[in-house]
Amino acid sequence: MAICNIAPVLPGHSLIIPAAHYTSVLELDEKALLAFFQTAQMASNILLKAFHTDAFDWSLQEKPEAGQTIEHLHLHIVPRLKADLPNPGDWYPLLQHNDKVIIDSLKRPRLDAEAMANIVKHLREIAGGL
Repeated sequence: MAICNIAPVLPGHSLIIPAAHYTSVLELDEKALLAFFQTAQMASNILLKAFHTDAFDWSLQEKPEAGQTIEHLHLHIVPRLKADLPNPGDWYPLLQHNDKVIIDSLKRPRLDAEAMANIVKHLREIAGGL
């Protein structure tokens, strides 16, 4: 399934999460792996249209040493816009130094229920038109 991140790093930050519990992408059989990445591709197309861009990051961390903070397989999709960060690769140092700064910090600002509902409504409208 695809869900909007309640505490987005950047606008549109979403997650792809398998319905069954897996801790690693390496646990997926061929059918589940295909479904996981087909869902990611479909969600990316919707997000790119919604945020008027053709740029995005996909990020998958496994284990705390790689920055994973929730022990359930998930793929981050982050639509990118020109100048959304001072330098395009500014989040890579966060991944490299995850022992000091964890990218999925619970301290990141969260969307309120109304903002989340508006985003979901807009994304569903776009998905219906594809």
